[in-house]
Amino acid sequence: MKLNTKLSTLCIAATLMSVAQAAAAAPAVTAPAEATQPSVASPAASAPAQVPAPAASASATTPAPAQAPSAPASSTPAATAGSAKAATPVAPSAPAQRPSTPVAPAAAPTVPSTVKPSKPQQPSTAAPAAAATNVKPTQLDKLNHESAVPLVLEAQSRYQYAISGGSPVGKSFQLNGKSYRYLSEDIGTKTKLVSYLTQAYTKQASEQFVGKFFVEVNGRLAQLNADGGNLLEFNRATAKMVTMTPVKRSYLLTVPYPAETKQANEKITVNFEKVGSYWKISSAPHVIF
Repeated sequence: MKLNTKLSTLCIAATLMSVAQAAAAAPAVTAPAEATQPSVASPAASAPAQVPAPAASASATTPAPAQAPSAPASSTPAATAGSAKAATPVAPSAPAQRPSTPVAPAAAPTVPSTVKPSKPQQPSTAAPAAAATNVKPTQLDKLNHESAVPLVLEAQSRYQYAISGGSPVGKSFQLNGKSYRYLSEDIGTKTKLVSYLTQAYTKQASEQFVGKFFVEVNGRLAQLNADGGNLLEFNRATAKMVTMTPVKRSYLLTVPYPAETKQANEKITVNFEKVGSYWKISSAPHVIF
């Protein structure tokens, strides 16, 4: 029994010595590698709990506290690395939106590009038509072979209204054995009639016509009690310019008769003159019609 007790004591002592030697040898092995120090420091910390107070264990435990801060230090880069990795996914999200921004502008130009050509074409076709309908023959500032005919038609209308006595025609009376009638109130004086005619004719052409076909009785204009006119269809006339100056022009009108009459077209020369800003007919009405 005594031998067994001694042997067990020796074994325990040998075990304690081996543990102490291992603890003493541990710092020398783990010092170069910082990454493996936390795993070695844990047995060194448990050794003092089992060994009463070996001198070598003090040296073994001393490096252990110095190695403990290294563990948080290694965890700090890990955290920063994690934060860097967390930041990197944000970068793809921004480029992911970039393709969407070019697509929107790319679609936007295509819509105006198809609409814009059509919009300028619609006014361009409508503008000439609107200009043609809005220009009054009595306010014609540009004269050509097309605009000359509407002015002639306006002049014909005013000529026929005047030569027929206006509307309504005034009372009839006898003068020098002939039947006369007064003109209607709106053109019943020389001033009114000349003002009415000069919307399409020059003043000289208007006064020439009034002096030839009308008489003044008691301050009122009168004419022979008769109607005038012809069968020429001026609405189907065509005009060709003969002479041209900045303020005077002449056009040769080709005026047809009604088809049933089977008569040849008439050739009539009409003179124009620019009065102020507008063109007027300088030929007397009775010379044309």
